[in-house]
Amino acid sequence: MSAEQRVKDLALDLPPPPQAVGNYVPGVRVGNLLFLSGCGPQRADGSTVVGKAGADLSVEQAYAAARLAGLAMLARIRLLAGSLDRVARIVKVLGMVNAAPDFKEQPKVINGFSDLMVEVFGGAGRGARAAVGMAALTGQMAVEIEMVIELKEEPTMTENTDAQIRHVYEQWHETIKARNLDGLMALYAEDAVLETPFILAVLQDKTEGILKGKAAIGAFFGAGFLKPESGLGRWHRTGTFFANGRQLVWEYPRETPQGDQVDLVEVMDIANGLIAHHRVYWGWVGFKALAGALNRPVP
Repeated sequence: MSAEQRVKDLALDLPPPPQAVGNYVPGVRVGNLLFLSGCGPQRADGSTVVGKAGADLSVEQAYAAARLAGLAMLARIRLLAGSLDRVARIVKVLGMVNAAPDFKEQPKVINGFSDLMVEVFGGAGRGARAAVGMAALTGQMAVEIEMVIELKEEPTMTENTDAQIRHVYEQWHETIKARNLDGLMALYAEDAVLETPFILAVLQDKTEGILKGKAAIGAFFGAGFLKPESGLGRWHRTGTFFANGRQLVWEYPRETPQGDQVDLVEVMDIANGLIAHHRVYWGWVGFKALAGALNRPVP
């Protein structure tokens, strides 16, 4: 399961990404490492938890403050990386606790942050860590946490051979017509992305037309294959496609020898012979059919 999906499943409410309040940037990327500036326990309304652990705050309250700092950090990661799914692993965490002089439970406090990271990223959320006490923190906030994460390699849009491009062009069409799910999914990369508003019509629990990962895309097509075919659900195409070695584009036109069909433009980014990013653009006939499936009025 992806980190973004875990955030949804856990019903985590991420605050707006923290703004820099000094002469610094939220994060700096060096190679595949992202060094993130410190985050405090920022609530959704922008206020922060303040006070000293061991004096104003109990261990449990300070733990909750560290978890809030974790939510703020997740929002910052999403801002800088584009998605929490880009995180390969957490490398290092520095947890600072605004602590009374005799307070000794800094590790228990910073567990509030670390436990959240493991909930979201699984085993990759457990990195090296230091938990230290501070005489004071900015604005007397209860905790501040900085971290280093490793980002996943971005998909490389390598040049594909003509044979690879034609294989995707022909096999996608044939497997979708035959409702051959295994054959269809063999064309997609493990971390592929699919964008189409039809997702909202097929998967009623979805609120956006974007799916990430081969498993999620397979579930979408599998559910779609269970639906009966419609009169407009023909798969006629002219045989013309456009490709530049990295991107493949073709059209299912509205007018066919058998009558009108749902009109679509398929745009696929191809990497290493597999579909890395698939976007579907709908024409007017398709839009009307889609609106009907979503029970929405069409002008």
